[in-house]
Amino acid sequence: MQNEENGTNEPEYLNARQLAGKLNVSLKSVQNWTAARRLPVVKLGRINRYPKCEVEKRLLSGSLLQGK
Repeated sequence: MQNEENGTNEPEYLNARQLAGKLNVSLKSVQNWTAARRLPVVKLGRINRYPKCEVEKRLLSGSLLQGK
């Protein structure tokens, strides 16, 4: 998937606050979903990053709202 912002094929990653804003949910919801392994996450040291395309796939399939 091409990153529209910089025109590369690198995946776009969001931090928890950015993801909460995009999903219009609280930061605590994102943290709870991460702990329950309902969100795809990449750990960079102690920081969680969420691949935007994978989160969108989960939303479209409905698996984010249903759980696993």
